[in-house]
Formats: sequence, structure tokens, C-alpha cells
Amino acid sequence: MEPDTPPPASRSDGGLARRFVVGGLYVSIGSWATNVVNFAIGLLLARSLGPEIFGLYAFVAAVDQLVGMVGAFSLQLALVQHPRESDRLYDTAFALSALLGVAGLAVALAIAPVVAHFRSAHAAWLLLVLGVARVMTLASQAPMARLERNLQFRRVAAVGVLSLNLPNVAALGLALLGAGAWSLIGKDVLHGAMMLALAFWLSDYRFRGRIDAKAAGELMAFGRPMLLSRALEIAVDRIDRLLVGSWLGNVPLGLYNQARVLAETPAVATRTLSPLAFNLYSRLQGEPRRLAHASHVLNYLLVRGMLAATTTLLIFPVETIRLLLGGDWLAAAPVLRWLAAYATLLPLFESLKVLLLGRGAVRATTVVRAVQLGLLVPGIAVASALASVDLVAAALLASTTVGIVLERRFNRDVLDWSLRDLLALPCAVVAAVWLAFAWGADGLRMTLPFWLLPFLPPLVYALLLAAVEHRGLAARLAYLRGVVRAG
Repeated sequence: MEPDTPPPASRSDGGLARRFVVGGLYVSIGSWATNVVNFAIGLLLARSLGPEIFGLYAFVAAVDQLVGMVGAFSLQLALVQHPRESDRLYDTAFALSALLGVAGLAVALAIAPVVAHFRSAHAAWLLLVLGVARVMTLASQAPMARLERNLQFRRVAAVGVLSLNLPNVAALGLALLGAGAWSLIGKDVLHGAMMLALAFWLSDYRFRGRIDAKAAGELMAFGRPMLLSRALEIAVDRIDRLLVGSWLGNVPLGLYNQARVLAETPAVATRTLSPLAFNLYSRLQGEPRRLAHASHVLNYLLVRGMLAATTTLLIFPVETIRLLLGGDWLAAAPVLRWLAAYATLLPLFESLKVLLLGRGAVRATTVVRAVQLGLLVPGIAVASALASVDLVAAALLASTTVGIVLERRFNRDVLDWSLRDLLALPCAVVAAVWLAFAWGADGLRMTLPFWLLPFLPPLVYALLLAAVEHRGLAARLAYLRGVVRAG
């Protein structure tokens, strides 16, 4: 079990740790700022476009992501993890990435007539344009890997901030002009174009055709095992949208998708830490004590932070949706509770997966995703047949829980903490807050305006958690302060 007081950060480990923590601050601040802007724009888009258009976009995006499996070799991770760095390696990775993007576009062209027949010609055209966007996104992997490998975190943050914020502003403008689903597709195209351009500019990388067969073999030696793992990951992430959209139509899918987006919003802000954590875990493979401690501190803070964000969705889903999305979306409130529980566990799941990848345990991640998919497909199929999006979300929660248990088991040789130690206390605090509000909810609704209610559960949770766990929180925050000051 992890001690309440972590060992102080020494100068010997402070140099590397400090670069990652400070880099994490840059990336996180950029991500949080981006998510605040994108969240606000997303709410305006939801109010402007409605469930029908969002459902159409979610269905097409799900098909696009499944088509994108052909490019799921994770060459960016392969570049970061490679023991050497060379211009030939980057050029080879760039050529492979672009080629995989073109292959994905060819697959999209092949299945577009099928989509047009069973859905609509409109959906088929949306799919083809998304295929073009994916080519640009994949081509940006080499220059982005160069930035990450050289620990240029401020530039990584700049790419994320600009390539996400400006396309969302453009999407809002297109929506106000009546572009419908094309406003959301245009956002994806502009994101891919800006990410590619900014990554080249800020990394100073230039492709000069130095393609090497040996370098390609080394990259694909990492990428081939990743293909199945990433393909299963994509399937797990999108199969719910595909089945709900196919069986229930655009409106139920739009409601479900937007509820999932709302629940995952806090978790999305933490995903920018994944490349950082992967880089750190890769460097600490031979130092199990430091690896275990880094993982514990990260997950300790992630779990507690996510519960603060999702508690309000568990307790006041109707008021939250009414405040953020408006009355057209209130039918999504019941499923939001299930999705909030799922989203709480999502950063922990992602962190343990990144730990496996950082240690080179790609096969383990593949097994986890295969088990998840084996649970999800029949669960979602039954739920869709019963026309219950609540059961779809419950299946997603169950598969994520099983995935976390498996990931912890596969990491057991390097971790000295248990899931019970990590989750028991904050979950007990959430239960206490839930019971307190359940007892007084009717009175609060009668005395307070509806828009104020969603802000109360996170505040009560934070105060109660600080009261019962102040030593553990203070110790980990002190450790991070020590890391930043060390070196």
C-alpha cells in the first residue's frame, strides 16, 4: 500500500520528473483552456443543431473511426519509444502515416455506396470528407512525435490549443449560417489541416524523402502489435454509437452521444496527459519503485478530480442538462447517470493502459480490449433491441470496470497499490454526498433556482474529501511541489 507521505523529490530524480511535471502543467493548462472554450462552443452547437443533426454526425463519425482502423499502427508512439532518433526514422514514419491515411480514404470510397444505400447520400459524402481529414491527422504524427520526444511541451500545448479552438469557432459560425452537419465536418477538416501545419512549423521538421526499409521495419515491429490493440480500442469506443444509430435512429443516438460527450468532458481534459505519461513510463521501465510511485500519484489525483466533476451529473442530471443544453435535450437525463459513473473510471482506465504500453506490454492491452468488446457487443445489441440507451450505458460501465481490473492485474508486478486503496475513500465520500442531497433534493428544488443546483454537489464533495483525507492530499501535492522545485 502506498504510504500517506510520499518520499520527497530528490535532485537526482527531480531533473526528469520536473521536466515532465512542468511540461504536464503546460499541456494541462492549454488543454483545460481549450476544453473550456470548446465546451462552451459545444453547448451552443448543441442548442443550435439539435439531436437529429448530432445523431447523424455521431453515426458517420463512428463509421469513419472504424474505417480508420487501417491506420491504427500508432507510429507516433513508436517514434517516441524508439531507442534512437534520426531524420530517416521521421521521414519513414511520415511516409507510412500518409500512406495509411490514403488507404483509409480508399476504404471510405469503397463503402460510401453502402452508406448511401442504407443511410443517405448525405451521410456518404460526410464520410468521404472525414476520410480526407484523417489523412492530414495521420500525417501530423511524425512532427508531433518529434516535439514530444524533445520534451517541447509548450509547443505541443500550442498545437492543441490552436488546432482545436479555431475549428470549433469556425464550426459555430457555419452552424449559425445553416450548414447543419457540415459545420461539424468542417471542424474536423480544419482541425486536421491546422494540426499538420502547426506540427511542421513548430517542430522544424521537414520531409526530404529519406525513407529507409530498415527504419520502416523497426517502426512496424512496434506498430503491428499495436494495430490489433488500437483496432479493438476504436471498436470499443465507437461500437455503441454505431449500433444505437443503426437500430434506433438519429434522435436517440444524438441524445445518447451528447450525454456521453457531456459526461466525458472532464476526462477529455486529462487525455492530453497520456502522451506525457507514456513518455515518462517508457523512461522509467527499469526503475520499478519510481514507476509505481509516479503511477500512484497520477491516478490518486485523477480519480479524486474526476469524482468532483462527475458528482453533479450523478445527483442533478436533469438540472445540468437543462442548464447546459436546453429543454430539447432533457430526454438524455436518465442515461447521464450511467455515463457519469463510466466517465469517472475512464481516466483510471486510460492511465493503466498507458502504463502497459509504456512498459511494452501491447499484448496485454489487446487482451483487455478483446474482453471489453466481447462484453460490449452482446450487451449493446440487447440494449438496442430493447430500445434502452440506459442499458447501453450500463454495458459501457460494466466493460470499463472489467477492463480496469484486468489492467491492474497485468500491471501487478510493478504496482504496489490496489484499486480498493485508490477508490474506496473517494467513492464513500460520493455516496455520502449523494445520500445527503437525495434527502434534501426536493427542498432545494423549491428554494433555489435550478441553475444553482449543479454547482452544489462538487462543492460539498470537495469540502468533505478535504476534511477526511487532508493528509493524503497535502502529501501528494507537496510531492509535486518538490518535483517542480527540484533540479
